[in-house]
Amino acid sequence: MSENKSELEERLMVGLHGAPELKLGEKLEHLGVFRERILKLLTKDQVDDKQVYPEIEEALKDPRSTRLLLNGDLAFDFRAKYIKIARQYNKPYTVVNDPKLKGEVGLVVASDQAVDVEQVEVE
Repeated sequence: MSENKSELEERLMVGLHGAPELKLGEKLEHLGVFRERILKLLTKDQVDDKQVYPEIEEALKDPRSTRLLLNGDLAFDFRAKYIKIARQYNKPYTVVNDPKLKGEVGLVVASDQAVDVEQVEVE
Protein backbone atom coordinates (compact mmCIF):
# COMPACT_ATOMS: atom_id res chain seq x y z
CA MET A 1 0.00 0.00 0.00
CA SER A 2 2.86 2.39 0.73
CA GLU A 3 4.08 1.89 -2.87
CA ASN A 4 0.70 3.11 -4.17
CA LYS A 5 0.87 6.15 -1.94
CA SER A 6 4.37 6.87 -3.17
CA GLU A 7 3.23 6.54 -6.79
CA LEU A 8 0.20 8.75 -6.07
CA GLU A 9 2.41 11.35 -4.43
CA GLU A 10 4.74 11.27 -7.44
CA ARG A 11 1.83 11.79 -9.84
CA LEU A 12 0.56 14.69 -7.74
CA MET A 13 3.99 16.30 -7.72
CA VAL A 14 4.29 15.95 -11.52
CA GLY A 15 0.81 17.43 -11.86
CA LEU A 16 1.69 20.39 -9.67
CA HIS A 17 5.25 21.07 -10.79
CA GLY A 18 5.62 19.34 -14.16
CA ALA A 19 7.87 16.43 -15.01
CA PRO A 20 11.38 16.63 -13.57
CA GLU A 21 13.91 17.63 -16.21
CA LEU A 22 16.81 15.35 -16.99
CA LYS A 23 20.29 16.83 -16.63
CA LEU A 24 18.94 20.30 -15.86
CA GLY A 25 22.29 21.51 -14.52
CA GLU A 26 24.04 20.41 -17.71
CA LYS A 27 21.46 22.18 -19.85
CA LEU A 28 21.78 25.40 -17.84
CA GLU A 29 25.53 25.38 -18.48
CA HIS A 30 25.08 24.93 -22.25
CA LEU A 31 22.34 27.48 -23.10
CA GLY A 32 19.58 24.91 -22.61
CA VAL A 33 21.09 22.12 -24.74
CA PHE A 34 22.29 18.68 -23.70
CA ARG A 35 26.07 18.36 -24.02
CA GLU A 36 25.78 15.40 -26.42
CA ARG A 37 23.90 17.59 -28.95
CA ILE A 38 26.63 20.23 -29.21
CA LEU A 39 28.89 20.40 -32.26
CA LYS A 40 30.87 23.49 -31.16
CA LEU A 41 30.73 26.13 -28.46
CA LEU A 42 32.44 29.39 -27.63
CA THR A 43 32.85 31.12 -24.30
CA LYS A 44 31.46 34.61 -23.74
CA ASP A 45 34.98 36.02 -24.05
CA GLN A 46 35.50 34.26 -27.38
CA VAL A 47 32.23 35.66 -28.78
CA ASP A 48 33.40 39.10 -27.62
CA ASP A 49 36.56 38.77 -29.76
CA LYS A 50 36.66 40.86 -32.91
CA GLN A 51 37.60 37.79 -34.94
CA VAL A 52 35.08 35.23 -36.14
CA TYR A 53 36.08 31.69 -35.24
CA PRO A 54 36.16 29.57 -38.44
CA GLU A 55 35.25 26.48 -36.38
CA ILE A 56 31.77 27.95 -35.85
CA GLU A 57 31.22 28.44 -39.57
CA GLU A 58 32.40 24.86 -40.19
CA ALA A 59 29.99 23.58 -37.52
CA LEU A 60 27.11 25.52 -39.09
CA LYS A 61 27.96 23.94 -42.48
CA ASP A 62 27.75 20.48 -40.90
CA PRO A 63 24.49 18.80 -41.99
CA ARG A 64 23.92 17.61 -38.41
CA SER A 65 23.69 21.18 -37.10
CA THR A 66 20.17 22.49 -36.74
CA ARG A 67 20.51 25.78 -34.85
CA LEU A 68 22.69 28.42 -33.27
CA LEU A 69 22.15 29.55 -29.69
CA LEU A 70 23.61 32.81 -28.38
CA ASN A 71 23.82 34.01 -24.80
CA GLY A 72 21.60 37.07 -24.32
CA ASP A 73 24.10 38.57 -21.87
CA LEU A 74 26.35 39.45 -24.81
CA ALA A 75 26.13 42.73 -26.69
CA PHE A 76 24.28 42.61 -30.02
CA ASP A 77 27.39 43.75 -31.93
CA PHE A 78 29.25 40.61 -30.84
CA ARG A 79 26.32 38.30 -31.58
CA ALA A 80 25.56 39.87 -34.98
CA LYS A 81 28.60 38.43 -36.78
CA TYR A 82 27.49 34.89 -35.89
CA ILE A 83 23.84 35.58 -36.69
CA LYS A 84 24.97 36.65 -40.17
CA ILE A 85 26.79 33.33 -40.66
CA ALA A 86 23.80 31.33 -39.38
CA ARG A 87 21.55 33.11 -41.89
CA GLN A 88 24.07 32.41 -44.66
CA TYR A 89 23.66 28.67 -44.00
CA ASN A 90 19.89 28.87 -43.35
CA LYS A 91 20.24 27.86 -39.72
CA PRO A 92 17.81 29.35 -37.22
CA TYR A 93 19.26 31.13 -34.22
CA THR A 94 17.96 31.89 -30.76
CA VAL A 95 19.16 34.45 -28.26
CA VAL A 96 18.81 32.79 -24.86
CA ASN A 97 17.88 35.15 -22.02
CA ASP A 98 17.54 33.07 -18.88
CA PRO A 99 18.70 34.26 -15.45
CA LYS A 100 19.14 30.61 -14.43
CA LEU A 101 21.97 30.06 -16.93
CA LYS A 102 25.30 29.11 -15.38
CA GLY A 103 28.82 29.15 -16.68
CA GLU A 104 30.65 31.04 -19.38
CA VAL A 105 29.12 29.61 -22.57
CA GLY A 106 28.42 32.37 -25.07
CA LEU A 107 27.49 30.44 -28.22
CA VAL A 108 26.44 26.89 -29.10
CA VAL A 109 26.03 25.20 -32.48
CA ALA A 110 23.60 22.38 -31.75
CA SER A 111 21.81 19.45 -33.33
CA ASP A 112 18.40 18.00 -32.60
CA GLN A 113 20.05 14.61 -32.07
CA ALA A 114 23.02 13.32 -30.11
CA VAL A 115 26.21 13.88 -32.10
CA ASP A 116 28.74 12.99 -29.39
CA VAL A 117 31.50 15.32 -30.59
CA GLU A 118 34.41 14.78 -28.23
CA GLN A 119 35.97 18.26 -28.40
CA VAL A 120 33.22 20.89 -28.54
CA GLU A 121 35.23 23.75 -27.05
CA VAL A 122 37.13 25.92 -29.51
CA GLU A 123 40.69 26.66 -28.39
